[in-house]
Amino acid sequence: MSRNPSSSLRVLIVGVVVAAMVYGAAVTLALTGNLGSAMAIIVLIVGAILLPVALFVVRRRIWNPLTALERAIRSVSDGDLSTQVPVTRDDELGTVGTHFNHMTRVLRDRAEEQGRFAAAGELLGGVAHEVNNPLMAIASHAELRLADGNLPAEQRNEMQSILRQAQRAAKLLRGLLRFVRAGEKRTAAVNMNDVVRSALDLVSYRFTIDEISIGGRLNPELPTVVGDANRLEQVIINLLSNALDALRSVKPPRHLNVDSFIDDTGSRVCVTVSDNGPGVAAEIAQRLFRPFASTKGIRGTGLGLYISRQLVREAEGELDLVQRAESGGGAKFMVWLPTIQQAVPTAPAAAPQASPVPTAPPKSLAGVRVLLVDDEELIRRPMGRFLSKRGAEIREAGDGQAALERLQEGFDPHVILADLRMPRMDGAEFYERLQQERPALAERLLFLSGDITHLASRGLAEVPRDRVFVKPVELAELERRIAAFVQEKAA
Repeated sequence: MSRNPSSSLRVLIVGVVVAAMVYGAAVTLALTGNLGSAMAIIVLIVGAILLPVALFVVRRRIWNPLTALERAIRSVSDGDLSTQVPVTRDDELGTVGTHFNHMTRVLRDRAEEQGRFAAAGELLGGVAHEVNNPLMAIASHAELRLADGNLPAEQRNEMQSILRQAQRAAKLLRGLLRFVRAGEKRTAAVNMNDVVRSALDLVSYRFTIDEISIGGRLNPELPTVVGDANRLEQVIINLLSNALDALRSVKPPRHLNVDSFIDDTGSRVCVTVSDNGPGVAAEIAQRLFRPFASTKGIRGTGLGLYISRQLVREAEGELDLVQRAESGGGAKFMVWLPTIQQAVPTAPAAAPQASPVPTAPPKSLAGVRVLLVDDEELIRRPMGRFLSKRGAEIREAGDGQAALERLQEGFDPHVILADLRMPRMDGAEFYERLQQERPALAERLLFLSGDITHLASRGLAEVPRDRVFVKPVELAELERRIAAFVQEKAA
């Protein structure tokens, strides 16, 4: 009859303990005179021989492997994920060593993936700035043309199409930046309907490609919850991505439903993501939310659902899988979050398109002096022309150094609008110089940026978000916020 190799270590330990007890009992009897002198001598000799042998075996089979494992764990804690322990025996410690080696290999693979992901995030941040600048130039010229009341109808329609497409591209780019560079945690009141809409925008391109119909209903009177909107968006995007991947394995029709509702007590909101895909096998469902559990093979990290559940629990909620037995099968995930006990807000409708004719008073910025600081002339010029038509007095500068020269010439602006990234002297350096030399003017500075996640790294984490414009910004919105800013400073 074969014996389980993993039990050999237990047998060894039990044998050594029993032998030690027998030997100890024999020595006791010998010392008390209850054994004959010859027998006592034999016992002592045998013990003197076997005890070192037992210690040698214990050291080799237990102490050395444990020491090697301890060194390996310390090495991993110091950041060396290439650490492996030698596995020479098929016992309990050998099994522990095998699991340890597998764990470090998985951690190393995941670390490489996360490194690539982080590098992609940094690259995307740079690309965002380079893409948002031409997007803002396109949108600004289109909006400037639309502000002309004499524009022929055909050209107006073309300009509206150009503006909508530029805004759509900018919205997708901002969503990608939010997803790959969440930044520091910011807890606030969150409308989960807005989170769902943003997440759907990011994955919507796959609906047509994979022939997937999107359905469901978002409760328009959904209460708000407390959480970080970017992290909750990450959860919904992960659930949507998993559903889209699962639907690829079934033939059309493919259906994806997203719903939001309030539970019967009114104390929790729920967002569900369900599909008619193959579902989740029972044996996998039991470990689905554990680290490195994946149904995607080498394509999956096995961390998405684990991290998603942790993020939801940080918001004092829960993420669950509901096994579906009805026709069509599929998987259904439910995100539960506690509500804020306050007046129920009405979810906003779809974002309104820019009005073809400006609704603001023609001279809403009359007498307001504005210094525009941006290295992109195609952005400065349409902004300057638009604000000039609203009554503002405009000066332009191509970078922070040129802006300081304009100020030294005696121009005293009510508002300074500066890009964050510029050659020679960028917006952060320009702001720092103003704080040192002319702090009153530093309080009049508003920032333009294609990637606001760089604010913290540039020492601007404390700058209020209402003083930051994310490119591309609509000119009508720029006008409104400048007017509000000047009014606030004058109060």
